[in-house]
Amino acid sequence: MKTCEVFLSLSFLTSSKMNTTKKGQFLLFPPPQLTEYFVLLSPTEEIKKETTKLKKKLYKMIGRETENNKSVAHISLFKTKWEKDKHVLDRVRKSIADQKEFSVEINGSDVYNHGTKSKTLFLKIENPKPIQSLYDSFREEFKIKTDLNPHLTIEQNIPLDDFDKIKDSLDAFHYKSGWICNKVTILKKKEKGGFKIVEEILFQNAE
Repeated sequence: MKTCEVFLSLSFLTSSKMNTTKKGQFLLFPPPQLTEYFVLLSPTEEIKKETTKLKKKLYKMIGRETENNKSVAHISLFKTKWEKDKHVLDRVRKSIADQKEFSVEINGSDVYNHGTKSKTLFLKIENPKPIQSLYDSFREEFKIKTDLNPHLTIEQNIPLDDFDKIKDSLDAFHYKSGWICNKVTILKKKEKGGFKIVEEILFQNAE
């Protein structure tokens, strides 16, 4: 009987689709399905609308829209992958437990170069230190090793041929404004693409 049981077990393992690691090690249970989350700072509705106007102005100048035409203005902090919402939200709350609200000042535009292929047009953050300090508070819980240069993107990855059409008119994208940042926003990637809001977590002294 024991011999038969062993034979049946081996037959099941060889005939079934096995879960293995990259090194070929057998896994009794399948690995957890991880979902991508996006932690960011969301400006006021007014700033979102004004940034959208700048984006539309860019499209008019280059003669077309891009795949980023539906993106909403924000300041990126980081992306991370977890199995459940709770895993992310608990770590975010712990990281910002002592965080107080601060002002974010936008003043003017600038450009990032991406080698010889494309450029990104963005709005400059005049006082980046509070955002960088907030970002640092996430390092331990989320094992973050990279640094952050806070900015608010108007349009990313603009092909050089398109950028040549606006390079002498960058003053047209000058914008100055600001808001009191009192929360972080957590988005979750949807199965069919794009992100949806999971939660907005307020800072310690937010009203």
